[in-house]
Amino acid sequence: MSEPSSTGKNYRKIFSVVNAQTVSTVIARYAISLAAACKAELVLYAADEEDCHATDRHLEHLMTVAAGLGVAVTRITESGDIGRLLPKRVQLEKADLVFYPLTPYKPCSDDLQRRTVSHLLRTVSSDLAIMRAISMGKPHPRHILVPLGKTISDSERRLQFVARLAGSFHAQITLYHLLAARDAKVMPDVITQFGKQLQRQDIKVLERSGSGLLGKAITVEAITRHNDLVILGASERGVLRKMFFGNPASDVMQQPPCNAILFRAAL
Repeated sequence: MSEPSSTGKNYRKIFSVVNAQTVSTVIARYAISLAAACKAELVLYAADEEDCHATDRHLEHLMTVAAGLGVAVTRITESGDIGRLLPKRVQLEKADLVFYPLTPYKPCSDDLQRRTVSHLLRTVSSDLAIMRAISMGKPHPRHILVPLGKTISDSERRLQFVARLAGSFHAQITLYHLLAARDAKVMPDVITQFGKQLQRQDIKVLERSGSGLLGKAITVEAITRHNDLVILGASERGVLRKMFFGNPASDVMQQPPCNAILFRAAL
């Protein structure tokens, strides 16, 4: 795998998984915009499935879109189980980032989807952005909500992802922190510093706090402030193992108020 990039560097190779579901094209548009902004190579990746004709149509369309933006794009199609094939291909191609779409009509707790995603979380060596798209009409997010805690695991990798994605869409970032009743009503310094690093990259940043149950508070914040995208962190290995069995990230990903990404830093 390629060495982790610092926040001052760009991604060099980005994978986007494409399938027969139309929402996978929305996720791929995120990847295309990010690749264009970073001048990165883009790989559109598909594993064989029943409706291969729909997948081929999506790949052809996305190839055209990417080429039109000057993105160096290739497509890779393989036959077999994506959970087995994708991690090997990502390592072979030295990808820096992978976008993976959740099946929209299946809950996160669906047994096959849960097993596949859990396996990818353990085996994909690059940064991994697992996305649930619920809106086809907003492929270019302008207002992105980023919930953060008192500590930010893998903060450099998460900062790079948030900064590059927001920069590619010229989006505003809202850093959101849930305050406990016993806490002083001030934003933790680690979040303020995270925001300052984003601002140094010419990204508009707001800081907001809330209270209550974390999953519900994030949902309410996203709805009331009209956010287009929520980026959740999942870099703690214990959280990864639990994410599809019940925790705040799982709650938001199950029924997101807008498009949602669960970001896991490179292994």
